Amino acid sequence: MDRHEGYMARALELARRGRYTTHPNPMVGAVLVKGGRIIGEGAHLAYGGPHAEVNALRSCKVSPAGAAIYVTLEPCSTRGKTPPCTDLLIKSGIKEVYYGAKDVNPAHSGRGAGILRRAGIKVRAGVLGRECEALNPAFNKFMRTGLPYVTVKIAQSLDGRIADAAGRSRWISSPQSRLEAHKLRAEADAVLAGIGTVLADDPLLNVRGVKVRQQPWIVALDSSFRVPRKAQILKNERVLIATTRKASVTAMKKFPHNARILVLPSEKGRVSLRALLGELGKLGIAHVLVEGGGRVAGSFISEGLADRFICFVAPMLIGGTDSKNSMVWPDDLNAARPELGLRPRLASITAAGPDLMLDLRFD
Repeated sequence: MDRHEGYMARALELARRGRYTTHPNPMVGAVLVKGGRIIGEGAHLAYGGPHAEVNALRSCKVSPAGAAIYVTLEPCSTRGKTPPCTDLLIKSGIKEVYYGAKDVNPAHSGRGAGILRRAGIKVRAGVLGRECEALNPAFNKFMRTGLPYVTVKIAQSLDGRIADAAGRSRWISSPQSRLEAHKLRAEADAVLAGIGTVLADDPLLNVRGVKVRQQPWIVALDSSFRVPRKAQILKNERVLIATTRKASVTAMKKFPHNARILVLPSEKGRVSLRALLGELGKLGIAHVLVEGGGRVAGSFISEGLADRFICFVAPMLIGGTDSKNSMVWPDDLNAARPELGLRPRLASITAAGPDLMLDLRFD
């Protein structure tokens, strides 16, 4: 690793401090270097708050004039919730800018680098580019497509079960796995579950044990509008019920006002997931965590709508002939494939107490 990569590696460390608080904006870190030593560091720590470059400059105890800045993402060049960072870098006397990933936001992409170069600043792109690009997959997809990044999460036994025949599922996963699950919720803009999960478990689906800027949206898939008016999910501030035209208009009119109802097209009698993702994107939701049962998880994956699959595997055997499978989709989909099964890319395996946490990607 050369010195440029070393400084960028530090910027990546700083960026991760915004893991639960910056979305739907990206995580960004910045390091200021002058005379071979670091004179300032910063990160984007909160949605709508100062950018990493601003915080790095504010942390300086000496003049940044003539310094180099290492930033994980191309500096922004337009005014949004904060002024453009390109203007600030030029005014501060920065002479060199090294950035890792190109900003995929069409309003910024390539523009910031051009402005800096025209101001006489040396600019180099792509320092630890792959690592910086991988830092913000949800932001990148949302900016490119307008659709949310979809993470599917399942906790299962060794034999692929999420509940026994009676529906008992507490607790398959360990306390450590459940904390990791709350971290996944904290990274997302919305947590989604099917009506089967809502009726069987009556979950809250909110983030607990992790400090967040704002609780995520709660989205319930409910094609026939069966969600009880006393369901725990309705204790959350932002709730969305996705249903279809077969839902009772009277029932929808009588529903609590804190819930937003989306009437969407149906596919085979169920809410169209593609239509739902399009509507969530319009609401600015850039990352959805799917925590539904086997059918909901299986639908997102079999329809090619999942980007990431997190599978917690507990050292437990449930067995049984009528226990609940962790992944369910029609058999004709398997019959139509020339090869057996789907094979997502395994990104990592880590321990979560006695469980294994598998991180898989559909790319």
